[in-house]
Amino acid sequence: MKQYKKVQTIIDELIAMKCDVCGRIDSVDSYEIYEYTHINFVGGYGSIFGDGDEYEEDICQYCLKGLLGNTLRYLGEK
Repeated sequence: MKQYKKVQTIIDELIAMKCDVCGRIDSVDSYEIYEYTHINFVGGYGSIFGDGDEYEEDICQYCLKGLLGNTLRYLGEK
C-alpha cells in the first residue's frame, strides 16, 4: 500500500510503500521501494472478481517471489 504525506492541497508526495501481503514498509530513501510490484485491474464481464469491480495491491519483491516464484518464467537479462 502506498503511503503519502500531504505536501499541498493538490499534490501528494510518496514517502513509503507497504507490502499488502507481509506488511513490510520501505521508505523512499531505500532502493527496496523500486522493487515493489503494483497490481491494478478491473474485473471484466463474467469475471470471478465482479464485472467492473476494481482491485489493486502492492507487493514487495520477497512476497512476489514467494507467491509466484515457481511459476514465473525467466526471460533473461535486458
